Order: sequence, then C-alpha cells, then structure tokens
Amino acid sequence: MEYGMEASPAARTPPERSDLTRRPKRLSTVVSEELLRRIVSGEYPVGSLLPPEPQLVREFEVSRPVAREAMKFLESARLVAIRQGEGTVVRESSKWNLLDPSVLRTALALNIGSRIRSDAVQLRLDLELSLLAESAPKLTDDDFTAMERHLLVMDAETSFDRLQEADLAFHQVYQHRSGNLLTEGIVHLLVDEMPPPNRVVTAPRDSYDAANRQHWAIFHALHAGRTDVALAALSEHISQMWTWGSTNEP
Repeated sequence: MEYGMEASPAARTPPERSDLTRRPKRLSTVVSEELLRRIVSGEYPVGSLLPPEPQLVREFEVSRPVAREAMKFLESARLVAIRQGEGTVVRESSKWNLLDPSVLRTALALNIGSRIRSDAVQLRLDLELSLLAESAPKLTDDDFTAMERHLLVMDAETSFDRLQEADLAFHQVYQHRSGNLLTEGIVHLLVDEMPPPNRVVTAPRDSYDAANRQHWAIFHALHAGRTDVALAALSEHISQMWTWGSTNEP
C-alpha cells in the first residue's frame, strides 16, 4: 500500500532515565531525522535522488562520516536505495520499514498520518484480539487481581498520565500472559508511537469514564470465561478510541 508523498565495569551504574532523555542527539540522528521528514512528507518524492554527500556535509555542517551514518540509517530502514554510479534513490513507501519507531513516528506526525494511523489502529486491533484470545484460557487469579487494581485506579484518577499508565498496565496483563512476545512487542510499538487522541488528553476524565466501562466489560467477560464477549468488548473499545482520534484531531 502506498502512503507517499572510563570507569571500570564494576564501578559503572546505569544512568537515570531522565539523564538519558536529556542527552543531546547524535549529529547523524539529527541529519537522518530531517532527511526522513523530507522523504515521508514527499519533499523528496519516490524515485528522486537525495543530495550527494558533499551537499549534505555543507547543508548540515557535519563531517562526511556523520553524513554517511545518516544515509546508512535511511538505507537500513528501506527508505532509500544506494545505487552505484547513480546515487541515493527514494524508494516507494510500500518498501519502507514502518515498524522502525522513527519511521512510524514520522509517518504518523506528517500529512499521511490520518491514513497510516487508521492502518496502525487496525493492525493493533487485529494483533490485540489475537493476544486476548491466546491469553484468555491462561489468565490466573493474580492476573485478575492485577487487572482489577488497574481498573480501580482508572475509576478514581483524574491525571492523564496516571490514567494512561493504568490503562496500558491493564492491557499488558493479558498481552503478556499470551506468551507471544513478538506480537506483544509490535503492539507496544504501535501504542508507544501513536499519539493519544486530543479528547483523551484535554478531557481525560470524561474519556476514561467511557473507556473504563469497556475495560470493565472486558474484565467481567474474561472472569466469566466468555472469551467471545471479551473479544467483542475489546474490539469496540479500540475502535471507539480511534473514532475519538479521527473526530477530535486538529
């Protein structure tokens, strides 16, 4: 489908997450992200040549190794093909690795976002229904206790961050119980890179009142051994969240 457009090892301690997020980006990342933006937006259309290395060096004021590293990322993400004697050519979007977080994030953020978001939501729905079907017979009393705890938090909280944290934790209980690590990982990627709908951010309590009724329906159906009812409730829940996104995005 086209979307175009040095301490000793013993003395080392892991850095705090906040320290990691404050670290400046590598120069090659800055260059690759800008080139990625231009490709995904269509500024560099399919079949066009990217600027040659000397031009990138001048434009971004970086060294040749930095420019090469940026181009290697674009090639590894399958956005471009480096052709001997011709240059670096932008590939058609059906070839792009949309499961690369940087590519997916950029595609969602730019003008193809509504279309690719729809595809991403459908993929998440298909995969999450599969995870729920796999996990339903395996859920333990501890799993149900954990799910109920997260639901009670969502019933009481008003903070968007805490509501979102409890929401994700609720879904992760059955996702993890499925034992399908690959599918679970792809779902986590999709959730991480899809920005939440505006309605959920600006009016989290109102949105989560509706969402949590669906969460409770999923929970009670699973607890009663009604996997079919739980699957229907989950499908409605994810589809409804997408409806909020499509009607409330700027």
